[in-house]
Amino acid sequence: MTATLERPESRIEAVHRRRREQTDRFPRTTAARWLVRLGFFVLFAVQPVLSAPALAGLNTPNQRLLDRIAAIDWNRADMTWLGDIFPPLSTLIAAGLAWGGRLALSLFGVAAAAIFLQMLLEIMVQRRFPAAIGGVLLVALSVNPLFAYTVTENLPAFLGLAFFALGISDVARFFSWGSTQSGFRAGLLLMLAVLCDPSALLYVAAAAATAPFIRLRRQGQPGARAANLLVIVYPTVAALAAIIALNLIFLGRPLAGQAEHLLDGAGDRVSALGQIFTSPDGWLMLASVGSAWLVALVVRRPQAIAISTLVFGAIVVAFVLGLLPTGSAGNTFILMTTMAAALIPASRSRGLNLILLFIAVLQIGIAWASAFSKPVILDWIHALNGALGLA
Repeated sequence: MTATLERPESRIEAVHRRRREQTDRFPRTTAARWLVRLGFFVLFAVQPVLSAPALAGLNTPNQRLLDRIAAIDWNRADMTWLGDIFPPLSTLIAAGLAWGGRLALSLFGVAAAAIFLQMLLEIMVQRRFPAAIGGVLLVALSVNPLFAYTVTENLPAFLGLAFFALGISDVARFFSWGSTQSGFRAGLLLMLAVLCDPSALLYVAAAAATAPFIRLRRQGQPGARAANLLVIVYPTVAALAAIIALNLIFLGRPLAGQAEHLLDGAGDRVSALGQIFTSPDGWLMLASVGSAWLVALVVRRPQAIAISTLVFGAIVVAFVLGLLPTGSAGNTFILMTTMAAALIPASRSRGLNLILLFIAVLQIGIAWASAFSKPVILDWIHALNGALGLA
């Protein structure tokens, strides 16, 4: 018998092998991935299909979006019209679905959520999450009224949150692994987030501000960090600059349509912040941020504290500026939970995994307690119970 000697794997080859493993698709085949997405869709589609008539009287963000679309003159194509449809992507999607009313918007949100959850599951598998942590974190994120309400009743906000969360994962890969493909993908995802939800503009600004806190693979190369930052923000900046330029050229002002009235009532919203953060609802929002800080400390990524803090600050500023529509709920929890899944490092000890499992379980309690502290969610739950004969 002859022995076969294998050439030892070099350090560079090992790095490339690990990177390939971390970018593998999950499940492996396209058919299996769509089967997982179909499973998520069926699970979440049951609620809007059964409860659509009972929710017709609720003044939700989706209902206000449909009312705004009905008031737009679609026979025009001038600059004022472009201002009326901003943010364009979510408005045009909703306009295409307006024939089906709120149910059509809800089912589109469910389809988007199914794809998002499968992609988040893929990220966790690539980061070698133990099945227990990945499963509990997925349950904590999606099996609660906050997530269900946002998916089915606030389509622009959910699309913005989903695109931003996936974009942040690619930002981390771009900076830490040097993956150029991830960098370009991150830039496009962040741009799509802004074109779906104006509040995402502040999330993207917060993401850009966190660039100095993300570990950079290309150490010692002058200008590398600035170049990376330019790649991820350029699509967003270019899209917004084009809109502002067109407004200035044809209207003589940088903003048009709804954007001109963003600051209306900002003083009242600033005054309301004190009341919000001294209430159980505010404490639970801060608990979501505190959980993100705890994860950062546990995995020895203190720079992630700056990232989560800046993103939370962006949510607060979005509220003050009126970028969060009335009736929004769960934005903070969804953002913080998905960012934790996207930023937790791949290599962890068994003890560390047990702590992360405890934090993931804690998120379930935070999500449900937050849901029952928000009047808009309670009204929605009451309508659901009536539709299902549980009231």
